[in-house]
Amino acid sequence: MPFWISAAILAGSAYQTNEARKSAKEARAAAEREAAITERQTQQQIEIQQQQAGIAKERLSAETAKYAEQKGAMEAEANRIAKELEDERRRMGQEESAKMKARARGGQRALLSDQRLAPELGMLGTGTELSYG
Repeated sequence: MPFWISAAILAGSAYQTNEARKSAKEARAAAEREAAITERQTQQQIEIQQQQAGIAKERLSAETAKYAEQKGAMEAEANRIAKELEDERRRMGQEESAKMKARARGGQRALLSDQRLAPELGMLGTGTELSYG
């Protein structure tokens, strides 16, 4: 084989190797560019998610405060209603007790004296001492 064929084959191989190196270098550069773009996009997504998380925290805080305020108002209203019910129950108990006393006494008042007919007349009698007749 002549020398020039060997030289051509060798030069062709060197050219192919050089082109392969260039292609590999370009591929690495393209991969690095894609990685940088992906990294920027990932960072943007992280920032957006952090902003959304901040907004969600603010909303949660506002809802929690609103809930606490409503809970306090509802508890105050429940306490007020419970007090009213207790007062009503007490008043009804007192009325029932008074009715039972009136039934037990036959609807008449206990008089201090047999001579007392009406409370506005006072005591009819000459003595100031009470008798236990």
